[in-house]
Order: sequence, then C-alpha cells, then structure tokens
Amino acid sequence: PMSTPVGGDETQAPQSRFAGITAALRYPDIRTLFISTFANQFGQGTSHVIIGWLVLDMTGSALLVGAAFAVRSAPNLIVGLAAGPITDRYDRRILMKIAVIGLMLTALTLSGLVYFDVITISNLLCGVFFLGAFQAMYMTARQAYVYDIVGANRAISGLALIGLAQRISQLIGALLAGTTILHIGGSGPFLAMAIGYLIGLTCIFMLVEVGDSAPDRQETIVENLINYFKALRSNRLLLSLMISTAGAEILGFSHAVILPILALQVLDVGPEGLGLLTASRFVGATVGIAGLAIAGDVKRPGALLLTTMFFFGISQIVLGYAQTFWVAVTLVAIVNIMATMSDVLHQSLLQLSVSNEQRGRAMGSWIIGIGTAPIGQGEVGLLAGATDSKTALLINGASLAILALIMAALLPKLRKL
Repeated sequence: PMSTPVGGDETQAPQSRFAGITAALRYPDIRTLFISTFANQFGQGTSHVIIGWLVLDMTGSALLVGAAFAVRSAPNLIVGLAAGPITDRYDRRILMKIAVIGLMLTALTLSGLVYFDVITISNLLCGVFFLGAFQAMYMTARQAYVYDIVGANRAISGLALIGLAQRISQLIGALLAGTTILHIGGSGPFLAMAIGYLIGLTCIFMLVEVGDSAPDRQETIVENLINYFKALRSNRLLLSLMISTAGAEILGFSHAVILPILALQVLDVGPEGLGLLTASRFVGATVGIAGLAIAGDVKRPGALLLTTMFFFGISQIVLGYAQTFWVAVTLVAIVNIMATMSDVLHQSLLQLSVSNEQRGRAMGSWIIGIGTAPIGQGEVGLLAGATDSKTALLINGASLAILALIMAALLPKLRKL
C-alpha cells in the first residue's frame, strides 16, 4: 500500500505557520504512531525519576547515580551496531513490537522486585540495562519508520512531531513519578510504565503501511555491516555527525545525572522536587521539538545544529550557578530546549547523509553515538562526587561549546548544509 497523506496533494505546501505539523499529521500511520509513542514513552520520563531516586535512596552515592544512567546507555553501543543493519533488513513495525514487549516485561519485573522488597542494586542495574537495550532497538526502528512514511522533504517535521509526542509523555511520566513515589512507593512507577507500554504496543499493531520511502532493496545483514563500515570510511559527513552526536551525549545529555544530586543534596527538595526538575527537562524538550515541528523544512539544518550545540553548552554552565529551586527548574528547561533540537537535527541529518537503503544504518550510527553516554554519565558523576555539581556542569558545558566552535571551523560542509 502507498503511504500517501490524507487531505490533499502532498506536493502543495501548506501556508499555515503550523505547516510542518499539519503536513506530517496528514499521514494516518503517523497519527497512529504519535498515539503509540505518547503511550509507551511515558516510561522514559518515569524511569528518569525512579532510577535516580532508588539508587540514591539505596546507596547515597552520586557516583552510583552516574553509574546507573551509564548502565542504561551502555547497550546502545552494541545494539546500535546490530540494530542498524537489522532495521534495514526487516520490517520496522515488527522490530518495534519486539522492543516494546521487552520494555513492558522488564518494567513489570522491576515493579515486582520493588513491591516485594527484594530489589538490590545489582538486579536494579540489570533491569536498567535491559530497559536501555530495548529502548535503543525501538528508537532505531521507529525513527527510520517515520522517514519511510513522510519521505525526505518532511523528515525533520515528521521526526519532530513524533519526538513531540515522546517529550510530552515523558513530561507527564516525570511529574507523576515523584508524586507516586511519595504516596505509593517505588513499585508504582514501574507498574505505570508497563501499562503505558501495553497501550503503545496495541497501537503499533494498528500500523498499516510500510511507507513509500522504505528501501526497495534489502541487503543481507552481512552485506549491511560491510557496506556500513565502507560508508563510515568514505562518507565524512556521516562520520562527523556520529562524532558530534557522541559529543552532545557525553558533554550535554549527561547533565541528567546531576538532577538527583541538585534535588536531594543541593536544593533539598525531596522526590517531588526531583520529579519537577525532571519534568522541566521534558517541558524544555517539548518546546524545542515543537519549534522544529512547526518550522517544518529547516533551510540550513547543519548551521542550526552547530548553533544549538554551542548554546547547549553555555546553558549548562549557567545552570551550575542556580541558587534557588525555581531558577534551576527554568534553566533545566532551557538546557533541554537546546538538547532536543540537537537530537532531532542529528537524527534528520544522519538519514539525509546516506542513501535510502542505508537509513537504518544511519539511525544505528545515531544509537552508537548516544551509546557513548556512559562515558559522560560516569564522568559527570565522578566530577560531581570529587568536586561539586557546579564544577561538573561548568567543565562539560564549556567543553561542548568549544566542540561546536571547532566543528564549525573544520567542517564547512556541515556548516553550509
């Protein structure tokens, strides 16, 4: 079946300022995927709160908080390498189903362990590892599937729209997680995650089309891997984008590790305050991604990416100097406007930098890039433990801003995209 939009000729550009959003929403499967993403990514926001809270409650160690987030991100390196070729080989919808089933079963298991008070730091970290592995598999397949449906011209708006569903859902999950921990206990958030995954899985079964932009030729997995490494050697833009994804992940996204430390040890606002700080991440993310979705076709996404990465770093430095809770909430939101714009632009540019048959591998490269997060999460936890949260944010923020300037100087092709 053909993945054509409903409601008009797709070559006729809408004139509304919401053209990017309305164009992507004209595809029925994008609407279904939006609902599915909203349901199953509730767990992402919830897990950011419950994992940090549980680790600090069980150990009191800032270093172990960083280690927990690192364990969650660690599977990306392995999964990203395998998931790209697999995503190019098999139906993206089947892979999404498998991944969400894995997420649901893992969340149910963790809920039971906490409820029966048999949770230990080792089995918590094991569960966190599997949450990270299945999430990486899901994201690789989902982002490639969005492009399959909307095509190259609407890739940024389509990815931003689905990302918007994810961030709004994460915001709700983070807000509810803090209150749930306070009034019900640690098992409640994990159970809520599992219910969300079940709803999202049901919607994935309702996706109808493969997509007009899905690859016509499917290589074997071995061919995929061989051609993937050839592309990394010959395609400097692809390699550069993978490196910049890693840089943003190590030096920027690792700020999430600092939030439990800010809430529980610096600002002393408890689990509800941690829920609000985490929720402010997703408020900022929602604002950033909504801006990209509304903008639709970005004329110079490469230049916008470099600018965004620079201010991503600067905003982290300012966050380190926050003296009050509500100032910190506001600054966390600003940091995550930049973070989310960087994320979506990386996803889009990676897929646009390769042939249609290699887009799954491009998303695999993105997963590998974000798979370097454990380096940043471990490093920022170590820095915060050895010095303080302000110093950790200052070092990472300044490094990210400098990286953006270096890339702008050395990669004119990316700057001019």
